[in-house]
Amino acid sequence: NAEYGGALHGVIFTPFSNMEQEECEDIANSFSSNLADLLEVPIFNFNTPAIEEMGYQGIQSGSLPVEPPYGPPEVNPTWGTTLVGYMKGFLMFNVSTIGTKEQAGKICKSLNNRTDIRARPIVLDDSGSVIISCEIVDPSTCTMYDVMESVKEMAALQSVAVIGSHIVGSVTLSALMAAADAYIKRENVFLVKEQQKIRYVVDRLGLNSVSEFKADSKVVEYVLGVNRHGPLMTGSVHSFIESIGGMTSSPGGGSVAALVSTLAAALGQMTGWLTYGSKKGAGDAMRNILPALHKTVDKLTPLVDADAMAFSNYLAAQRLPQQSADDVERREEAMEEAVLTIVHVPLKIMEVASECWDSLDKLVTSHNPSLKADLQVAVKCLETGIWCAYKTVVFNIGDVKSEEVRSELSTKAKVLLDKSEACATRLLATLDS
Repeated sequence: NAEYGGALHGVIFTPFSNMEQEECEDIANSFSSNLADLLEVPIFNFNTPAIEEMGYQGIQSGSLPVEPPYGPPEVNPTWGTTLVGYMKGFLMFNVSTIGTKEQAGKICKSLNNRTDIRARPIVLDDSGSVIISCEIVDPSTCTMYDVMESVKEMAALQSVAVIGSHIVGSVTLSALMAAADAYIKRENVFLVKEQQKIRYVVDRLGLNSVSEFKADSKVVEYVLGVNRHGPLMTGSVHSFIESIGGMTSSPGGGSVAALVSTLAAALGQMTGWLTYGSKKGAGDAMRNILPALHKTVDKLTPLVDADAMAFSNYLAAQRLPQQSADDVERREEAMEEAVLTIVHVPLKIMEVASECWDSLDKLVTSHNPSLKADLQVAVKCLETGIWCAYKTVVFNIGDVKSEEVRSELSTKAKVLLDKSEACATRLLATLDS
């Protein structure tokens, strides 16, 4: 396509999870060097206006206006050139229209008044449509909702039809959820579950118009398996029980604490859903309670496997060799890190589970009366799960070397336990009255 610089127009590296900017830039530079050496083609930094403005035809017919940071200074006619760079956030989002390139150009000109997006029109000769090709350089300030609704508004002024959109490459879950939440707010619908929101925003943005949007292969977190459940949570109830009752110390009490706490939150969800729409005047309260409980369940479930993994790492550290002074030092460092982890995970269980108390408190005063017993079980399970996690913290905290750290963690755990016992006693008394 003449609009692009070559066979591979651009490669953008964006930091993911806890990656630092410098590490991401190093990867981009290494990729540029390797690609230039492998294919003997000029590689430029992304956002090099002199190259982007020329396009492939201009590059092919003339000399390069600037010297490339990587590769030869001459153009490879079978490849063109490639732009490589780092960006804190980046999303390639194309909106499909039926109109002229001139009309699309006016839409792009208006979009380009923003500093967090770059838009340009691309004519697809084979379909008669024009693409508003948008490089969202900061998805935290410019969402796909912002782009789509702006395009629709400007297209309507010119009687241009908007027929869908397409995400080029991958998209982060946060970017997809930001667009979904914007539509949910605008249209005043009540959606809680992640998959429901994805289905909703795919429909609103028309992401299936070019090709089927498959979240498992488009959403970064899904592709990388981030926040997916481990073997304990993906297995059956029977297999979990078998694992707990096996001849190993992991999984153990911490995983049980996480599961019991998760079940408490899930029972709260059930109570909320069966109250929503069935009890007059409870709708607004459930709209606040249900999303909060859903988030808590999402945060608790990974901790079931996290606790088992933490203890497995602790056992692995114990088995490290101690044949030399260096071995002993490495083992001590690994042991200290492992001990802190087997304390922090159950403490995290306590912290996350404690977030449920406010929601359960509200449910006690507004639940469907036929669900009283389920809500009582939820309260008692939550108290039990937090108590179990506390006992795990107390048992392991003695191995933490720093007295200051031990004191800080112990105090935090005791505060959470006391809050749990007080809340459970009060809520159960209210339900029994």
